[in-house]
Amino acid sequence: MSDHLYPIILAGGAGTRLWPRSRRHRPKQLLDLLTPNSMLQDTYGRVRPLLRPEQVFVITNADYVGEVLQQLPEVPPENIIGEPVGRGTAAPIALAALLLRERDPEAVMLCLPADHCIQRDEEFREAVLAAEELARKNFLVTFGVPPRYPETGYGYIEAANDLEMVRGMRACRVRRFTEKPDQATAAEFIAGGNYFWNSGIFIWRASIILEEFSRYLPEQLRALELIANAWQNANAAQVFESTWRELKNETIDVGIMEKSDRVAVLPLDVGWSDVGNWATLLDLLADGTGRNVVQGEHLGMETRGSLIYSEDRLIATVGLSDMIVVDTGDVVLVCPKSQAQRVKQIVDELTRLRQDKYL
Repeated sequence: MSDHLYPIILAGGAGTRLWPRSRRHRPKQLLDLLTPNSMLQDTYGRVRPLLRPEQVFVITNADYVGEVLQQLPEVPPENIIGEPVGRGTAAPIALAALLLRERDPEAVMLCLPADHCIQRDEEFREAVLAAEELARKNFLVTFGVPPRYPETGYGYIEAANDLEMVRGMRACRVRRFTEKPDQATAAEFIAGGNYFWNSGIFIWRASIILEEFSRYLPEQLRALELIANAWQNANAAQVFESTWRELKNETIDVGIMEKSDRVAVLPLDVGWSDVGNWATLLDLLADGTGRNVVQGEHLGMETRGSLIYSEDRLIATVGLSDMIVVDTGDVVLVCPKSQAQRVKQIVDELTRLRQDKYL
């Protein structure tokens, strides 16, 4: 076990592209989309062999704290932090770093989104241990996934010169990050051979990431220090609520990683996927076979390559190909697999129309 490694599981997202299963009251990270466990439970289970439960922190929306406590009973309740509102990934990471620095000056943080799929857990843990070694040399380490095709929904990392071999893995400096390129640019990146998908999984020393916040996001850091300094005080909840709401929305990628000269990338070839929409989920569950994926009752005639989900009634289909059909009782979603990224637009429109009962 690693005594100074602290997973920070980021579990506050809304998962709007997996609507209508993913809803405000129960977002995708709390759902059993890929296995009998929730995605949050799978994320926790993936790192559990490396450490003790009290080393794990979960940062989520305040509305989800009760559900997180139920799903992860091993994790101490004081390690589950509920954000009053979402403010991007930078703020929760910096707050966790401030709290950890006081607890353990040697703390190394493993920042993990709660909604990713990783198919080979043991290999992932080996990669984490390699990244921990590199992080102890004061690098901000990001995991880069070797791209399998020119995906336009992911960010990309351009690797520069080699740094060193760590546990048989080739670490490189990072030249730049590119957020969600168009199809032609993504194809150029893959042809270049020195680009990775940005996994959004990071590892660094708490003290070092705070140095970078001091350089690049000093105002945000000062506000978060107010929260951390009051953490054990009687007015902690009030300070947290009022100060947090005043923070600007900022991602760790844009706020720190794209600016820092300390960033290194390690390849992560472990069957990673960001389960960002229904098409991705269909591909994962079908395992590349093109078969139908069915959860619930389905009667299909000449139906192939489709995802069919029903909670309490039969869905009958005729002549469907590469379609998404999701019935949650109060909502039915029907869309071509190729249009799955646009489901978020439905959520945006429902929000505009104030149809909260469907959100």
